Amino acid sequence: MINKGNNRKDSFLARARRKTRLLYLKILRQSDTPEKIALGAAIGVAAGILPTFGLGAILALGVSYIVRANKVAAVLGSFIMNPVTTPLFWTLSSTVGGLIFWEERSSIVATVQTQDIFGGIKWAFIVFLSGSVIVASSFAIVIYFVMRNLIIRHRKNKLKKMGRQVSNSADSKA
Repeated sequence: MINKGNNRKDSFLARARRKTRLLYLKILRQSDTPEKIALGAAIGVAAGILPTFGLGAILALGVSYIVRANKVAAVLGSFIMNPVTTPLFWTLSSTVGGLIFWEERSSIVATVQTQDIFGGIKWAFIVFLSGSVIVASSFAIVIYFVMRNLIIRHRKNKLKKMGRQVSNSADSKA
């Protein structure tokens, strides 16, 4: 007997994998320098991780325009923050922020509960924002170098394939 719940999970994972690969290929196939594409992706990732409350893609587009990075890669990079990854980045950001201010997450929650709502939330947001800046910067730096190297490797492989195809067609004509 087939478990329908498992098929939904498999189809969800398959769709997510396909969409991720499509975004990856769209970034790889941009007709810009590897540095500009990687910078755009890094800007997008940083804007996606920072608490921009849904405006990450717009922020990424604006910043990439100012620094002349690849705008498509910036917008696509901002999609790193989605319903699946949000809990991961929020938890990571609050943990890193807590480490910076020597605060445990439980004490931050207690501060929000015991103080007036705005004072407690303000402190929690400062801790979270500090962590977000560090997490976003770290991921952006890693993404820049990873994407740059992937794009360079992809283009080299593409040139090698084209060279083989050209030599194969020349051999067949001779």
